[in-house]
Amino acid sequence: MPDPPRLVLVDGSASLYRAFHALPPLSNSRGIPTHAVLGFTTMLLKLLREEEPRAVAIAFDGPGPTTRHREFPAYKANRPAMPDPLVAQIPLVHRVVDAMRVPRLMIQGEEADDILGTVAVRAAAEAYEVRIVTSDKDLLQLVGERIVTRDPLAPRTVGPAEVEVRYGIAPGQVPDLLAMMGDSSDNIP
Repeated sequence: MPDPPRLVLVDGSASLYRAFHALPPLSNSRGIPTHAVLGFTTMLLKLLREEEPRAVAIAFDGPGPTTRHREFPAYKANRPAMPDPLVAQIPLVHRVVDAMRVPRLMIQGEEADDILGTVAVRAAAEAYEVRIVTSDKDLLQLVGERIVTRDPLAPRTVGPAEVEVRYGIAPGQVPDLLAMMGDSSDNIP
């Protein structure tokens, strides 16, 4: 039987943020910052070479407050504002993604990881092998027979066995664990 088609889903917002902080500031001849664009594009090209997916999509946080912000105003309130040089590069990265003809997923009021989770579950139900490229531990709840996460910087995947070794629980129990532990990165007590 042939291998199932592979779908690679990328957390574009987290990858862009990581690229911004990974490289020293660079700008073009007009003084527009470009280092996050360079880092993001380099990461994406490397990922596509390594994974050779049948399909790929990149999700970005949508504009506006999320349901979580409306229900818990302190959600992510501990995070500093996005630096202006990073904000300036978001439309440039969107243009790169569009020029590469990679579907860009963005929904007003939705976070990238929620979009990725929905697409991953639906694709797995359609017999795709799904790799979610993220370092967000919230998405570990989805790993299973057809869904794994992949570290953005290394070709290391995390499936059910790795979740059990690392946390001592099944993937479906990750939300319970995070609820009991809280999440300082999201300002959840």
